[in-house]
Amino acid sequence: MREETIRTGVVEAEVGNYPPCEGARDAWAPADRRMRLLEPAAADTVLLPHGREAPLYLVHAAHGGTFMEIPAGWIAMLVPVAGTVSAGGDHLRWELEPGQCLIWDRPLRVSGHRQRGRWFCLAGPAESWIRAGCDPAVMADILADEMDCPERQVSSLESLHLALCRDGDGDGEAVARVREAMGMLHDRQQDLRALIPRCPGRSQRRKRWSMQRLLRIRHAILAGGQGGRTSMGLLSSQVSYSRGHLARVYHAVFNETPIECAIRIRLHRARRLVEETGLAFCDIAESTGFDSQSSFSRAFKQRYGLTPTDARSRAARSP
Repeated sequence: MREETIRTGVVEAEVGNYPPCEGARDAWAPADRRMRLLEPAAADTVLLPHGREAPLYLVHAAHGGTFMEIPAGWIAMLVPVAGTVSAGGDHLRWELEPGQCLIWDRPLRVSGHRQRGRWFCLAGPAESWIRAGCDPAVMADILADEMDCPERQVSSLESLHLALCRDGDGDGEAVARVREAMGMLHDRQQDLRALIPRCPGRSQRRKRWSMQRLLRIRHAILAGGQGGRTSMGLLSSQVSYSRGHLARVYHAVFNETPIECAIRIRLHRARRLVEETGLAFCDIAESTGFDSQSSFSRAFKQRYGLTPTDARSRAARSP
């Protein structure tokens, strides 16, 4: 398929030789709007613009293979609806499934898998979120984090999508839906914000900054837990802490060290593999980063009080 480049004052995207859908055509139109809707076709590449004056974009990717880059200085809310969505940035990577969401405040690359992929991304500079109706105090409180998606989050974004398809001007119902979508994530982070006083720093701003650094470590541990061992040296280098200082600070906030967190995540994944698959225990041990099957079995029994064999047998007997 012939590739063309559409360039406008607000966005640049690689698209094929077909007209955009109605929602996308609205979005390309040069108009001063607080919100804009983009609906890329299959295998489109969406490069969102830089600058604080950009509107708040709702990207609705309903085709597999869509790729998007979000620039520095933007806040993005990524919510899968169907299939897996991959996201990466700042040396971190996520594989998000429906029921999860990511809010991120650094450059981010997003791509949906080519089969059955559908996702929403609401993204823009902090100023654009406020212009679109969000409370500035809420925006100041939001932490970049991966979390379970609130139950009504997808329906809220679906309603925003319909509102922008109807009028495209970012007024009325669209403003209410943006405020609702961010408000739900803000409420979901209440317990996380309660941990900020435990963070190092002489001011609330410094403590919040420390929390964001520790969340980056937690994300790195989660990502490492998907494929095995996590390096303490790599974790400490990401936030310019010594290993000892990182262990102390992390434990003070989350009540466990990074290594304890990594082992807990690896064992959680290992238990799912034990109970839900027929994989050999040696293969499970290797895939979750244990040195040997014996060390895996010891750690498993210490945490869960039963051996992997007992756990698989009990799962098989459960209805």
